[in-house]
Amino acid sequence: MMGHEQFDSIAALDAIGAATPDEANTLGAHLASCPECRRVREEYGEGASLLARDLDPVMPPPRVRERIFAAIDSDTPANVIDARDRFNSSRWWMAAAVVFLALWGWRELSVRVTREKIHTTEAEVRRLAGQNQLLAARNEKLSAEMASLASRDTRTIALTGQQVSPSASAKVFLEPQQRRAVVFFYNLPANAADKSYQLWILRGDQPKPQSAGVFDVTKSGAASISIENLPLATEIKGLAVTLEPKGGVEQPTNTNFFLAGNT
Repeated sequence: MMGHEQFDSIAALDAIGAATPDEANTLGAHLASCPECRRVREEYGEGASLLARDLDPVMPPPRVRERIFAAIDSDTPANVIDARDRFNSSRWWMAAAVVFLALWGWRELSVRVTREKIHTTEAEVRRLAGQNQLLAARNEKLSAEMASLASRDTRTIALTGQQVSPSASAKVFLEPQQRRAVVFFYNLPANAADKSYQLWILRGDQPKPQSAGVFDVTKSGAASISIENLPLATEIKGLAVTLEPKGGVEQPTNTNFFLAGNT
């Protein structure tokens, strides 16, 4: 049983009149029940018509005219002429071969373009899916921040600008019961690409500061950060912000606080 690839080849031959009667009959029966191959045959026919406009005329083999008229006068259908006789002339055969190869290449190019479009569409779908996941994560973060602001138990702590950034400020919304906080920063200088701001918790029960996260500041000087798993409120003595190498450090590398505040 022939597959679509074989019918594809016969369709290309049939479009240029090079299919045998048996091949044409088999193809016709298949096209009646296969919309895909029928569409391919129509494409080949359209391509053959377009290609024929650009081909130089080629003289058919000798006696073709006599054979056609003889077929018309007889009871024998015209389409039973042997394809081998039809292509005895080398120029005639070459022209048919050129058209067939051009059709085949045109078909392959069409398939390749379709595949590239599919790959491009799939890549776009994956990109949009990634963006949706990112937006979902941001929405979840925003919901948590809004919950912090609306809680009855929320405490507000103000951080003020220090000598290196006197106009900067920040507000800390602290949920003691949830051990969570949201911090909004204002008027901080934009950090360089190789630097990050780092928020520190100054603890009353430990001599060393504890990192509460790193963040970057936009050109407008604004930023925000959410903090989870905070120490107990009674253990937090104050908060401070320093400028550190990109990604943050385990302990502050300097005492040039951009912001600071006591709880």
